[in-house]
Amino acid sequence: MRFVNVPHVYAATGRLVQALGGPPPTPATIRSGYRNAITTVRPFPAPPAGEVSVSFEDGQWARLLTERHIFDNIFVGVESTEESERNRRSEYVYSSLDYLHDNHPELARIVDLLVTDVVVLNAQSIGGGSASHLPGLVCMSPGPDWTLDDYAETAVHEATHLALFVMDMVYRLYRRPASALDTPECYVVSAVKAGVPRPLDKALHSAVVAVPLMYMQHARGETALVDAFAKSLLECATGLAAKEEFFTPYGVMVVRELLDFARSLDFGSVKHAFTELNSAA
Repeated sequence: MRFVNVPHVYAATGRLVQALGGPPPTPATIRSGYRNAITTVRPFPAPPAGEVSVSFEDGQWARLLTERHIFDNIFVGVESTEESERNRRSEYVYSSLDYLHDNHPELARIVDLLVTDVVVLNAQSIGGGSASHLPGLVCMSPGPDWTLDDYAETAVHEATHLALFVMDMVYRLYRRPASALDTPECYVVSAVKAGVPRPLDKALHSAVVAVPLMYMQHARGETALVDAFAKSLLECATGLAAKEEFFTPYGVMVVRELLDFARSLDFGSVKHAFTELNSAA
């Protein structure tokens, strides 16, 4: 599964850095190279490598997202965040990154590479968001009962979206542009909204991001996500495989790897995929 394979994600990111005019990065410069590169296509510069910027509803990112109606589904009933709550939520964000390093170092490497800025909201809508045209940026709206696990899973969830965006930019997943995928012939049921048809790209994202989250819960002995989404994940992956004519050869590989996991729920294969692939792109 190349969407969680660290060498593959790093290689794809290196190609993106060069496509955006940066020098070919080395393992030692890939993180700084990525941040320098995405700064050329974002409204605001990325923080230095090794740092993650956390901001709130009154920060420059939140103002821009509101003005441009990005993540409107998350910016619902946004309220001011008290200073003590800002400190608490910031600590959760940074502690969740430490937690990933300690418990899931491979996933931590993907998060460290691709997540540069986190906007934390005090909103009625609970969840997270990321966008292909805002690389590095993650939006979080934590629930009142969120634990460290919830913050860590959200960071991985959004980093996996960001990884898939990078792969689409440099290898291409679909034969059509995203704007042409919102047609009935390209609809597939969602992996997380059972029975709800979604455009091909959104359905793929819903399925791909479920895999590392299922793995994380499995690793700590929980089955909530597997119990909730195993059937719909398989239905979504099967539907994606039936639409292979809309995918590039690279996209077909991603879909088939996803379908293999959805059929087997073999978490050993996920762990193997962190560092090794059965076939190289």
